[in-house]
Amino acid sequence: MSVSEAKGKGLTGKKILFFSPAFFGYEDKIKNKMLELGAEVDSYDVRSVVSAFERAVLKMNQNIFKRRTEKYYAKILSGIKTKKYDYVFFIKCDMPTERILKIYRKCFKNAKFCLHMWDSIENIPGIENKFKYFDFISSFDRLDCETYPELHFRPLYFCDEYRREEKRTEEYDYDLCFIGTIHSDRWKILKELRRQSEENNLRIFYYPYLQSKFIYYFYRFIKPEFWDSTIDEFYFEKLSGDMISKKVDKSKIVIDIQHPRQNGLTIRTIEMIGMNKKMITTNQDIQNYDFYNPENICILNRRKPALNMNFKSDYMTLDKALYNKYSLESWIYEVLGNEK
Repeated sequence: MSVSEAKGKGLTGKKILFFSPAFFGYEDKIKNKMLELGAEVDSYDVRSVVSAFERAVLKMNQNIFKRRTEKYYAKILSGIKTKKYDYVFFIKCDMPTERILKIYRKCFKNAKFCLHMWDSIENIPGIENKFKYFDFISSFDRLDCETYPELHFRPLYFCDEYRREEKRTEEYDYDLCFIGTIHSDRWKILKELRRQSEENNLRIFYYPYLQSKFIYYFYRFIKPEFWDSTIDEFYFEKLSGDMISKKVDKSKIVIDIQHPRQNGLTIRTIEMIGMNKKMITTNQDIQNYDFYNPENICILNRRKPALNMNFKSDYMTLDKALYNKYSLESWIYEVLGNEK
């Protein structure tokens, strides 16, 4: 669906109950775009826990906060149970229990329940048991969609601040740019790329983000690649979307390092489509996407990361219809099951 088609169709008068994890403000951008398209939106954090420590515990055991979560959703329901929604839209749905979903389905029996997963099923224990409570399910993970026929494949999107309609040829401040949360083997790979950049006199901007200093010390205790690091190498404040787009604007090539247990493309990957940027990524599966062009995208071996010093040509612009397919407007329509 093109942007013009999305705007023409609109969500005028539609009432949406929206649950999403807090993730660098992307949840607010989704809500604001739905409002812009004419919907009335009530939005809540899908999780009952908010601190970095609690989120770390949550990754180890999904059920440890079960009682708190059920109280959290009961409190939300008490304030909205008389409303009539057209859509109840969950992103990820890792914490809501089956009991919560049953109660919400009974209360909002005329609403279309939609689930979008921007994480791989492997990383959300028990999510398959919740599929039966949803009318439409989509995922950003292509391989998950091949495994589960009830899933509709929909990659992520770029927001308006990443839209660049025209190719630009201005000078860049940086040859390479990395902005992202440090997890899994990201720091190990980033350290090696930084070393190679310095050897080849490349200018690199990197913003390795950690959720808290506790996480840094925890990683330093368990991960050998952190043993020679200092806390000053990391940042504990999130960059705004506007600041990220400005830094990326001034960079020739952007580095993307996806989670090793994740096949779906990161949102940073799709944002680079919006900005017409060349990219280096560890995600081998990107070769299966309609926008893949080896002139624009260089695939990195995460076990032996090596910069390709010949990856310097200008960006090859995409067909406009393909470009617009990855906009936030088109994404919203598809994850609500309204593509056609």
